[in-house]
Order: sequence, then structure tokens, then C-alpha cells
Amino acid sequence: MPKQLKMIFNTVTTPLPELKVADGFRLRTIQDDDLAAYNELRTSVEFPAWEESYLKDVYRKKVLSDGLFLIEEIATGRFAASAGAETTDMPEHPEVGVLGWVMTHPDLRGFSLGKSASVAVMHRLAKEGYRAFSLLTDDFRIAALKTYLSLGWKPWLYEDDMESRWRAIAEKLNLDFDSLGCLPADYIFPGKN
Repeated sequence: MPKQLKMIFNTVTTPLPELKVADGFRLRTIQDDDLAAYNELRTSVEFPAWEESYLKDVYRKKVLSDGLFLIEEIATGRFAASAGAETTDMPEHPEVGVLGWVMTHPDLRGFSLGKSASVAVMHRLAKEGYRAFSLLTDDFRIAALKTYLSLGWKPWLYEDDMESRWRAIAEKLNLDFDSLGCLPADYIFPGKN
């Protein structure tokens, strides 16, 4: 199975996008007692549900404090979208923060909620002093890839097969490959503030 795609956001070269949340929704952070509703959101996008022990003993050690964001539908209280601001998933690059677990409930797509949750994470990572962020995604997540590219994320060609995979994605998005601004495997990340 091929490795997931990685994308990089560099705050030194690209300004952070403005955080906007659609009318009828609010942004907040997920608390431990929100786990049941959060798991409903997770399973709606075919991610596995988390045990309470995983959230408290594992993920809370990886995610920054006040870094697990939720967009909630105001009228119903339904969890609409989420994303996490995490410490690095690359031990060799502790200076790189992570945008993780981005999801939007299938019934609530079309409001740019995943984009809003992602931008909230990006601002939280920057506040923590990270100047470069990474994310993992998959070739078939075309809508998500389009969103990340629109926010200023760049493909990182960290494995030999990445260029050909990104060329195929560019074709699906009707974009010129060179316009993606791909970063080389030996890309040097800016240090943390």
C-alpha cells in the first residue's frame, strides 16, 4: 500500500488564511465529555470511533491544549466538522506541527466547515510557534486536496512516487502540475518560534 500524501504549509512564505465560520454554526473545542457525539461525527465519515482511554491517555498527549476544534450546528448541537492541532508526526522534524483528523459530517457538506476547522487549527499551530505544518491525506480525497491547495498548502514530494501521483491529481483538478508548487524531498523547514 502506498504511503499517504503529505502537504506542507509554511507561514514564512504564505500568510495564514482568515478564519470564517458559516452562519448557523459555531467554532469551539472538543471536551472529553463530548466523546460520544464526536464519535458519531467520526463514524459518519468512516473513521473509527475512539475509546475514552484513547482520547484521554493517547490523543490528548499529541494534540495541543485547546487544539481539538469542533464546528457545531447551532440549531441542533450536531457536530458538523472537526480538526486537530497536533505536535509533529515526524520525529526527525519536531519543528513541524500537524493538521490532523479533518472531517465534515456528510449531511453538512457545502458550508466549507472542514476548511474552517482546518484554518482554526492552522491559527492554533501558529500561536504555538510552529512556522511549518504538515498534513496527511489520500489521492482520492479530491475535494479535500482542492481545499488544501486553495489555502496555500503545498505537496511535498517526500517519496519517489509522489511526483507521478501529484501529476495525476493535478490532471483531475484541471491544474498545471507546476502551479502546485511542489516541495522537494529535501525541503528545509523553518524552525519553530
